[in-house]
Amino acid sequence: MNSAPTAPGLARGHATGPAATAVPDLVAAVRARLGGADPAAVLYFASSRYDPQDVVGPMADAFPGAAVVGCSTAGEFTDAVSSVGGISAVALPRAVVGGAVATLGDLSGDVHAGIAAAIRDIEATVRVPLRDLDPAEHVGFVLIDGMHQAEEAVNEALGDAAPLLDIVGGSAGDDLAFERTWVAAGRAWSFQGVALMVCHVEVPFRVVKTCAVRETGITLRITSTDESRRVVTSFDGRPAAQVYAEAVGVPVEALDSSVFMRYPLGQMISGEPWVRSPSAVVDGGGVRFLAQMPLGMDVAVMGTGDLVGGTREALLDAWRSLGTASGAVMFNCILRRLEMDATGATQDFVDAFGGLPVAGFHTYGETWMAHVNQTLTGIVFG
Repeated sequence: MNSAPTAPGLARGHATGPAATAVPDLVAAVRARLGGADPAAVLYFASSRYDPQDVVGPMADAFPGAAVVGCSTAGEFTDAVSSVGGISAVALPRAVVGGAVATLGDLSGDVHAGIAAAIRDIEATVRVPLRDLDPAEHVGFVLIDGMHQAEEAVNEALGDAAPLLDIVGGSAGDDLAFERTWVAAGRAWSFQGVALMVCHVEVPFRVVKTCAVRETGITLRITSTDESRRVVTSFDGRPAAQVYAEAVGVPVEALDSSVFMRYPLGQMISGEPWVRSPSAVVDGGGVRFLAQMPLGMDVAVMGTGDLVGGTREALLDAWRSLGTASGAVMFNCILRRLEMDATGATQDFVDAFGGLPVAGFHTYGETWMAHVNQTLTGIVFG
């Protein structure tokens, strides 16, 4: 990918082992790459094997002048390594991000009230409504609890508050235990919260969104659904599982995670797929998804494509459009990680970054304008 130059910029690191040694090792690696530069923002991504009490405070204290956010993961990566059970981080120096502010929102009660309070906290600090921020000079990151299905509400609230601002992120994971996830801002953390960060950017940037899917030519219409449970009960007026099974060419009883991963559904907008992944057949013949499926929506049956090649091309396109690149923060779906594990493509995925400084994590869902699945989202900084 080295057809575009890399500018000095983002500092990333990765560590494994007990928190007592992994966190200091990670901080040392990031600080060494900063070369004395002062970071305005730090994002870190930690395996759920770590107790947040052992990670959150030390990470915040290590970068006292920066806005710091983090979360638990379903795997973490940089441009050098991908792991399960470790911790990765990226620091954005002030030459790239001039300033940043972060807050932790509470989603344990009324989700809309919780995200509204978080938005007010950010606006009180930046002293301007988010909708009035220049979208060419500001970008947001969001980390959302991955177990309580609040992503759509969070995205809706952020879209209402800042319709022109790019806000990119992912849902926290817990290494496929599907029990509880945590997010953190500063020294505060929550098992049912949202970490929101807004950055004033000093360099050009590009949003990256790529999903390795292809159209099959089959479209289904959602004719009954339980949005709160993310369950579609019927496509085209017939039981959802039966229609989906016929569309992908297998018996209903053969529908399992491997089929669901190979054949997600996507809403096509301006020729671009926004993917929703099925996860299970439920009693009554419905299909549960990992994102809400609104009534009346037409969805395309997708097949999987070239995950590694798509990642490489998306990063290269952003890199070329910027001319130079100082690094990227990336959010990659757990289903993409599982596909990489199954096909032995993990190192190829890491290599697809082409030496661009990158840190990120494998998520329980990806955010950019909406909550989606089987997608890689991120920000590349010039």
